[in-house]
Amino acid sequence: MKKRIISIFLLMSAAMIFAGGIYLIFFYNYDAYKRQDMEESLADVYIDYLVEFAEELDLEAFSHGAAEETCKTQEDTPESAVPQEPEETTAVPATAGDDGIIHMGWDYEDDTYYERNGITYTPDYANGYLLCVLEYPAVKIRRGVYSGTWDDIYADLDMWMVTAAHPDMELGRTHLSIYGHNHTSQNLSFNNLNRAKVGDRFYLYSESGVYTYEVVNIFSDWRADTTRKYVEDFSIGSDTCYIITCGRDYFLIGGESTRYKDFIVEGHLIEHTTLAEYANGLLIDNSESLKD
Repeated sequence: MKKRIISIFLLMSAAMIFAGGIYLIFFYNYDAYKRQDMEESLADVYIDYLVEFAEELDLEAFSHGAAEETCKTQEDTPESAVPQEPEETTAVPATAGDDGIIHMGWDYEDDTYYERNGITYTPDYANGYLLCVLEYPAVKIRRGVYSGTWDDIYADLDMWMVTAAHPDMELGRTHLSIYGHNHTSQNLSFNNLNRAKVGDRFYLYSESGVYTYEVVNIFSDWRADTTRKYVEDFSIGSDTCYIITCGRDYFLIGGESTRYKDFIVEGHLIEHTTLAEYANGLLIDNSESLKD
């Protein structure tokens, strides 16, 4: 009788452990998986939009850059030496064109900046705005990178979103550090980042063009040091991008665990193409594949 009771107890314990594992793997972060699927879909739609309206967006980006350069010149040069332009030429207004696109200029304060043709590229549950899309083919990451205030960043990270690590980071103008969680048993956010290798390439897609980076270093550091040296140090060049996640026992560097540290992939910019150049490249690739 005693052996039977022990057998039943062991059987029930095994069943509970099995059920708990099933719940952890498939249901515990069900909402996070749904959001991740939505963000991956939005990322695809957003990149398609960049390709479709490449020429218009390049013109808008050029206009913005020219306006900024004019402002910079006026700040650094005596007023008498600077040609005076009409005020309306130094800003890109928010207008709705004949194509139905809502051109919001470069006002990153406006949450509707990425609402185009009735499609909102920033999910309604996000606390910030879409900064760019990160694609890292070798580790199967294709996600929107969101930014905003510190509160926005923390709230989005809590929902397993991928974010810029500092509100003042701006693609193409400052270095960029990208945060994303990883999960011990579920494939969420940056779980595959431990497969990164030096020499890999990853891409950032935005209205200011497509940025191609090559991985030059993979290392780890303590959280406080990571924040101080790779997030808050704005003396780092704008050609550097860090992808950062939590270290794990199986996130190895040189055979050693990175547990309790941050796992960091460092990329250096090797090419910046306009959207029109990127779109034309896709057309050439497609035509060559059809010939084959």
